[in-house]
Amino acid sequence: MRFTTARAGRIAALALAGCLAALPVRAADQAREAVGLFVQSCLKHVEDPADLRAWIAATPQLRRFAPEQAQAFLDGKKGDVWSAENKAGLFALVVFADYSCSVLAQQASADQVSLVFSEYVRRKGLPLNKIGDKRDYVRGIDEREEIWRTSGTDFPYEVVVTTSKSPRADAQAILTTLPNR
Repeated sequence: MRFTTARAGRIAALALAGCLAALPVRAADQAREAVGLFVQSCLKHVEDPADLRAWIAATPQLRRFAPEQAQAFLDGKKGDVWSAENKAGLFALVVFADYSCSVLAQQASADQVSLVFSEYVRRKGLPLNKIGDKRDYVRGIDEREEIWRTSGTDFPYEVVVTTSKSPRADAQAILTTLPNR
């Protein structure tokens, strides 16, 4: 995933939904919140979209974006978007019609997000292996993309962790599950 002007629209959509600027918090808190939301939603329910929808419905902190606001996150694809703002910052949960699922964090330390996610995978013994880790500069903004793929499971999927250290990035962390990869 590239950080593009479309991503700027996504973050702007958070503001349009009535979200306020995040209170100053430690970078580790933002990373834990982003990874935590991703783990509870996209990762936990990667095999069963109906379970994911039930979890979303049972989570009152999530506020669904209006369809016109959600389009900024969907890039013309079908899906739904929820806002998940808390004291750590602004987060969005995006569920696409193809069952891929993303969590976006407006602000989160790139290094901390990577560390928290890799530690979670290790601690839980998940069947995910890191198969890619590349860095790039897009319009002068740093970007790191880590790709994790399942091994030895009946349900293949990938996890893509895209981060940026730049305060000019549209989102500093995007964590995505891609089922059946």
